[in-house]
Amino acid sequence: MLACTMAHAQDYCKQIIKEVSDENTLFSFTTPYDEKNTPCLRAERHYSTDPADGLDNFFLVMEAPCKFEDILKKTDSSEGEKEETKIIIEFDDHSKIMDDTIKIVHDNSAGDGTAKRIAYYPVNQENIKALTTKKIIKITLAVGEKEVTDDIATPMQHYLQCMWDAKKN
Repeated sequence: MLACTMAHAQDYCKQIIKEVSDENTLFSFTTPYDEKNTPCLRAERHYSTDPADGLDNFFLVMEAPCKFEDILKKTDSSEGEKEETKIIIEFDDHSKIMDDTIKIVHDNSAGDGTAKRIAYYPVNQENIKALTTKKIIKITLAVGEKEVTDDIATPMQHYLQCMWDAKKN
């Protein structure tokens, strides 16, 4: 298992990248990260204040590296990507969030025999307390596991709280 890392920060809310539409009705928030070296956890929230729109998409984005061959399904006549579901988020108190309906997507764009399993887990009223008060120590996407170290778990707790508070629910 690999550990993911992120630089320490003082004021997490100020580090979140915020974009606002010209009409001041569409808001997008993303946690800071390097696109060339994406962390195993990041978050995105996009919402609209236009009542006709009703948009509020808030996700914890999880990534676990793997070998390209690990995401392939082979039959006698063909080869394609597996259809995978199931995520497990394990916390420092050994409690878990499990969801076997979350679809895992694959990214094999590196072209070097590696790939990533990626899942978009919805952040909502039912799970925000656990995600902001407990440290995530491990994620499992299908069969791929990734340890999460304190230097990413602690900022993620704060980032999620800041993004949740950005729009009073």
